[in-house]
Amino acid sequence: MVLALFLIFSIPIGCFAAWFGWKAHQAGRKSIVLAMAWVAFLCFGSALLFGAWGYLFVTA
Repeated sequence: MVLALFLIFSIPIGCFAAWFGWKAHQAGRKSIVLAMAWVAFLCFGSALLFGAWGYLFVTA
């Protein structure tokens, strides 16, 4: 249950960070672009890691 909630909230936060980073890129704010890229990477990476871990746990 907690894993499902984490995945449900992590992916939209990563999408928002990517969108916000794109808008910052259009405005020329390089430091914000890099920060949002890290946030998006951490959100998507952790969602992928926890999703794969949950899948392996369930199928094992």
